[in-house]
Amino acid sequence: MTSEAQGSARARAIEWHIRLRHGDHAAWEAFAEWLAEDPVHAALYDEIEQADLALEPLLPAVTFREAANDTDIDDRRQSPRWRWWGLGGGAAAAAVAAMLVLVPQATNSRYEVATGPGQRRTISLEAGTQVTLNGATRMRFDRKDRRFAALEAGEALFQVQHDGARPFTLEVAGRRVVDVGTVFNVVRDARAVRVAVAEGKVLYESKGRTISLDAGQAVLDTSSAEAPRVSRTAIGSVGAWRKGRLVYSGEPLAQVAADLGRALGMRITPAPDVADRPFSGTIALRGTGPAELERLTPALNVTFRPDAGGWTMTAAGAER
Repeated sequence: MTSEAQGSARARAIEWHIRLRHGDHAAWEAFAEWLAEDPVHAALYDEIEQADLALEPLLPAVTFREAANDTDIDDRRQSPRWRWWGLGGGAAAAAVAAMLVLVPQATNSRYEVATGPGQRRTISLEAGTQVTLNGATRMRFDRKDRRFAALEAGEALFQVQHDGARPFTLEVAGRRVVDVGTVFNVVRDARAVRVAVAEGKVLYESKGRTISLDAGQAVLDTSSAEAPRVSRTAIGSVGAWRKGRLVYSGEPLAQVAADLGRALGMRITPAPDVADRPFSGTIALRGTGPAELERLTPALNVTFRPDAGGWTMTAAGAER
């Protein structure tokens, strides 16, 4: 990639970094397509994100001054593609800093961390507490409150140091998960909120009730169900995606498709004839891309067909 092309790609990475702060589903699909165009794109996006995170602890100490000439700032905002983004290295980091000053969220203690499809990231909040984000996941944290987090979309594994005086609280789709000293996994997608506990205990608050979940228990909370459903879960399966394993015990293929999409970095849409089909077993991921989908076809008894935005999971004949 030429220096000019790399500068253009870096500018695009900065654009995506800001756009995805409030990106909708269409924006995330477009972002995934941009990442797939060239392996360099993912590296550049990570570079910009790292620069952003490096600035976060410094923002509370920054004094924001009003510009002497508002017209000049408006002119710069309207200039095509903000050509000064095309500068390299340190100039790109400076551009991120300048843009953070202009983004309203920068003056707030809350900040967002996101992963692209197929990416993973671990955030250390304080001693003994860390959050690992799976692919295609968006979360909010608070610089002033290290015992708060919000899962906007995707999946994350929480390892929390218990503090009875300051319980760790996770917000997810209008629900709350309150830590009682534990390791737990949470998924938020279009179908439901799922929480599974591997160690300790959490309190799950939803729809006017509080449910206590111990190690080896899980809850499935859908918008259509009147009450969340509690079930048993294998402790070893909680967060197993970090080791390349996806474990199921009668979950629908729609959930399998969503989990595969996060892990492999691609959009997988289940066709109506297989979306609710239950699946039990362990999927051991060994690679990425179409070759991995082809390898999984016999085990899932489905066919993966390419479509405009990714892949469609369809029936492959009689169920086994």
